[in-house]
Order: sequence, then C-alpha cells, then structure tokens
Amino acid sequence: MRSHHLLPGCIRTALIGLVISVLGFAAACESSGDHRTDPDRSAGASSHDDRPNGLGADAASSGAAGGEGDGLPPDGGDPSNPSTPAVPYVDFGVNHVLVTGQSNSVANSGTPVLSTTQPYSNLMFDTGVMPMTQCDGSGCRAFDPPSSFVPLVEGDYFFGYPVETSASGMANEITHLAKERYQGVIAGLPDDHSVLVSLHGRSGNTYWCLRKGGCDYKPGYLAPFEQAMLEVSAAKELAAAAGKSYVVRAVVAIHGESDHYSYTAGSEEFPMPGTDGTPGKIQSYADALVEWQADYETSVKAITGQSQAVPLFISQISGWNDAPYSKVAQFQLDAHVRAPGKVVLVGPSYHLPTDQNDCRHFTNHGERRLGEYFAKVYARVIFEGRPWEPLRPTEVTRDGAVITVRFHVPVPPLVIDTERVAEVASYGFTYTDGSGAPPAITNVAVTGPDTVKITLGSVPTAEGKHLMYAQNQVPLTCIGTPNGARGNLRDSDATPSQHGYDLHNWAVNFDVPVP
Repeated sequence: MRSHHLLPGCIRTALIGLVISVLGFAAACESSGDHRTDPDRSAGASSHDDRPNGLGADAASSGAAGGEGDGLPPDGGDPSNPSTPAVPYVDFGVNHVLVTGQSNSVANSGTPVLSTTQPYSNLMFDTGVMPMTQCDGSGCRAFDPPSSFVPLVEGDYFFGYPVETSASGMANEITHLAKERYQGVIAGLPDDHSVLVSLHGRSGNTYWCLRKGGCDYKPGYLAPFEQAMLEVSAAKELAAAAGKSYVVRAVVAIHGESDHYSYTAGSEEFPMPGTDGTPGKIQSYADALVEWQADYETSVKAITGQSQAVPLFISQISGWNDAPYSKVAQFQLDAHVRAPGKVVLVGPSYHLPTDQNDCRHFTNHGERRLGEYFAKVYARVIFEGRPWEPLRPTEVTRDGAVITVRFHVPVPPLVIDTERVAEVASYGFTYTDGSGAPPAITNVAVTGPDTVKITLGSVPTAEGKHLMYAQNQVPLTCIGTPNGARGNLRDSDATPSQHGYDLHNWAVNFDVPVP
C-alpha cells in the first residue's frame, strides 16, 4: 500500500460555546388542532426554518407520494409490501461504489487492520482503496492513477498508518448476501457479484470543500469531487480493457461532523450558491445533500453513459460532543424524506464502537460494521430494486399527556435494548415545548410492533411541542456509549454478518413536532 500521508487529521476541535438553548430547545411550531402529526409532511422546508425539521407550509408534498404517508416514490414500491413494483436487477461485471466524507470515511481510528485477505472477487485499484497522494489535514494534492484492479483488502494509509476502512466490510457483506440470500431468487444475479470500492474522502472537510467544484480556501489541493470522477474514468477504462461491463452503483457519504460544529459555532457556510451558479440556492445541509446526490449522478452518467441511478447512501452522525442537539443529524433525516430513493439514510451510528481515547471516531470494528450496514441497504436497493426506509417515525399523535409514535420498522417488532446500547434517560426520548418548564417524561413503552407510547407528567399546554430522540449528547464527553447522543430503540433484523456483529436497525436521531 502506498503511504498517503504523514500528518494526522481529525474532525475539527469541539467548541465549548453553550448555544444549546438556541439549537435544541427553542420553540418552533404551533400545535395542530387534530392532535396528529405526519413527520414526512413536516420535512422539506428545513432550508428556511431555524429548526432543522422544517415546519413550513410548503412541506406537505413529502408525505403524499407513497403508501400511508411514508414519503416513498410511487414507482419504487412500499418497503413493507413485497408485491409492489420493483426496479429489475441488471447485471454488470464491475460494480463500483464511491466513498466520500471526512475523517471517519478514511478511518482515523481504524486500527489495527482486520481485513487482510479477500474472500470473494471484490476489487480496489492497485494504487489503493484511497488512490490519492500528498495528503494532510487539509486535503490531498494528487490523484494516484491506477494501472489495474487488485483484490480488495485493508491496510491503506491516509494519516501515516495503515487502517481498516468501511470498504471491505461493505463489499464483502454485499457479496455474502448476494450468495447466501439472493442467488436463485433475483433474476439475472450471477454467481459472482464483484464490487469495486474507492475512497476520496478528506479529513475535517465541510460539504463546501467536498462538493462539485470544491471550496476556494484550499489552493493547491485536489478537489475530492474531481478525484471521484477521475476514479470513475479510470475504472471504466480498466473494466473495458478486461472485457467487463461497468457501472457506478452508489456513492457512500460518511460525513457531517465539521458542518455540525460550524452550525453550533454560528459559522456555518450556508447559504451558498448552488453548483449550478444559482445564488443562495443551498440554504442548509439538507439542501446540500440533495445537491450532492444530483451532481454525482449527473457527472457519473456523463462519463459512463449508464441509465442506472446513482443514489447517495448516508450514515447519520451521532458523533458530536459540544452540545446536546445536532442540526446536521436532523438535516440528514430531512434530506432522506425530501429526496426519496436519491438521498438514502442508512441509519444512525450511536450503536457502533467508537474510539474512547480521541472521543470522535469509529474503531476498526466500528468501520467494518458500518460497512455491513451500507451493504444491507445496497442489497435492498440494487438487488431487490426497492427503496430503503430506516427505523424512523411516520406519525405522531397525542391524547392528553400520552404521545403515541408510529414508526416505519424494517423488521418488526420494536425492541427496547439496554444491553447493546447503554441505557439512557427515557430510552433516548426528550420532550420540550415553549413553556420553559416542559412536563417530564414519566414512562416510555413499546405498545405494538411499530408503536411507542411516551407518557408525560402532565398534559402539555404550551405551544412549540416537540419530541426528540437521540438528541441528548452530554457536552464535552465522548461520543457513543456511555455518554454520547443515543437511544435504546431498535428493530428485530437478523441479517447475518460475516463477523458476528448485530445488524439490527436502530432508530434514527430525530426531532418531530407534537400536536
């Protein structure tokens, strides 16, 4: 493996400004008269609201497209109904997944290396899974052009030491699922589904620097998006030379922390012009994710000529440590709802193993396990041809002091689990309103396969009622268990892992209005 660089990189230092009340607990809506809220209809206007779940009147379109208000595209099928139409699988010899993001994408704490052999036919470039050189904490200065494909293994360098990225966990689980679950079931799926993975992430970079065109304050560095297109061009040529068909299946983004800290500090880079030059087009991080996906798909198709879509698979950040609340975590959910099938929220990350020394990054096992979560969603979208919905709220009602939340549950029933994730107050749920002294939660209970009831100490009467989940980071402590933003709600998914990991789907971080 080529050594990409010698200077350690990390997510920007956590800020200590306690602007928590502004970010997490400000009242932002009026309760509705029918005591019912569809969270999908509350998303989509986030670019113009201070609170990122966006409660503007123009948000109503999100919930109308699919079955029962799930915000699903009518041609993509309802994920709970296998009889609805699906996109037929089309086979290719080389199936490329691009990976972007910041330090967790390039595995800051992914040591020691775990995946040293390739059990299937998955690929990387001969210049590494991270084909760039002269990298430091600001970026990388050059693309390292490959001359061939080689078996995918870990041990590549970015920070000056070999690491385990999410690449092998993802690619190997994809192939594992193809062989064990889908072969003989999905028409056209061959014995061998070869996945090529390449990374173009950068430590500590905000969206502005990662998007098409890059930012203007890193002169002399190669724009990550430009590198991605160089990777696509190189892979297409190598596949053609080997007599194999080629497609870009998806882009994976492991990102959001630097933009989170910018929001907390009041130094966010939004609004910004669109990459198409439209002034002020990108008002928020949610807008950014929608733009990111569109730019990747358009640019990839211009090179490959493919008709296949290029979805953006994102992991939701749970790794901030300066405030209880993260706007970016909510913006990620908002983008998923606003751009169904295009921006795809895989799930949260609070249940993944994190480095309790630096308090900000996934461990080697955390990286590999995260890769397997991306693989599950790849299998759903690419093999099955159906949309993915994470464990997220679809309806909120209130009867007096009792709030009832219905969830989309990938694999029912819901479970409260305090073993795999350390127990947190009210299992991660928080109620707030504009009173300044909101009633406390006295009980949280799973009352059905897709339903949770939250009981308050008294009937709330103030305006601006909100229910939050996993928006509860203890400031200035480590992310993840036992002090990080987290919750204890999961589904019952028993998808097999190659490495003995649990791959349950955990409830996403969210903030929804309460009627």
